[in-house]
Amino acid sequence: MLDFDFSDEQQQLRETLAEFSAKELLPNYLQTSASYDFPFPVLKKLGDLGILGIGFPEEFGGTGEDDPVLLGIAAETLAYGDVNLASAPIQVGLVGAQLLHGTREVQERYLPPMIAGEINLAIALTEPGSGSDASALRTSAKRVPGGWLLNGEKSAISWTMSATAALVYAREPGSSKSKGVSCFVVDLASEGVSLRHMIGMGCLPLGWGAIHFDDVFVPDTHLIGDEGRGFQVAMNHFDFSRAALGLLCLGAAEQSLAEAAVYAAQRETFGKPLTDYQGVSHQLAEHATYIEGARWVCYRSLWLRQQNRSHTSLASMSKWWGPVVAKDAIESAMRIHGNLGYSAEFPLQQRYRDVMAYLVADGTAEVQKNIIAKEIFAKGTVSL
Repeated sequence: MLDFDFSDEQQQLRETLAEFSAKELLPNYLQTSASYDFPFPVLKKLGDLGILGIGFPEEFGGTGEDDPVLLGIAAETLAYGDVNLASAPIQVGLVGAQLLHGTREVQERYLPPMIAGEINLAIALTEPGSGSDASALRTSAKRVPGGWLLNGEKSAISWTMSATAALVYAREPGSSKSKGVSCFVVDLASEGVSLRHMIGMGCLPLGWGAIHFDDVFVPDTHLIGDEGRGFQVAMNHFDFSRAALGLLCLGAAEQSLAEAAVYAAQRETFGKPLTDYQGVSHQLAEHATYIEGARWVCYRSLWLRQQNRSHTSLASMSKWWGPVVAKDAIESAMRIHGNLGYSAEFPLQQRYRDVMAYLVADGTAEVQKNIIAKEIFAKGTVSL
């Protein structure tokens, strides 16, 4: 018998975070999302709730039990209130999972304050000439006594402007594609590191930016995992983040549809509430259906990860479909609100711009479809 219920622990977290989103995040979303300053006080509250420690060893302040589904619940539910802050458990989960491949020195230095919500770390993979084709990166890591010298530039990196350090992917000179790429933890206050803020149309608090490396020395202790295998480690963890990001977008869409339903019940035209018009009610019904379908693709992907089963294709389905479904639903909610949906005084237009970022972040829809198609051709059928 199939069971689609969350566990008691998962349901309890969902209820706790739904209340936190409604009381702490949603009332401040417009103000927070319009600022370039990262809201560290709120991040600290997430740390206090234990949300940033899901799946990490207890010695570093974590929960001790790996639960990708629980992380997905956190991302979706926090996005009801603030889609930008909802990305925090995903970012911490993605960074922390890779730090666990690092030295004890690195783990002790970065994991406890990150899990506590006191610092951010960025993931510096994308470059000006290598976006979707991340294996084409050109940032170099040259071996020198005691470590490496890094040279190159990363662009479109979230969390740049608020991060203490970054996971930087660089290749051995002369290597190509994914071979020879290593991952390093780089303190962004290091000599030779320079940052440039890149202003986007949304996700402003996440500090989108570029990072330039000019003979930046990284000690041996700051290598993450095996030398020359950093790209493979990153791709494995992106299978988690892609499903979680899909849920993040869908959480914002669910809140938007809920607001549209309330408005439609209150707003009257020609003596009748908008809910009496099929042009409105059918929009809500259709988008609620799409959201529900996309949610379970995401959760099935995370459940398979928890079972240590193949889920790359489903993760890619989650990543391309979830943001599209969310974007369309939020747009519909804006239209139902009429001119108020376009107003900067309401959160719909802000969610629309914030969610739009995930149409390209962590891999475009075209890249995800290539991954799905590759598996279809390899197996001769769609295997779920």
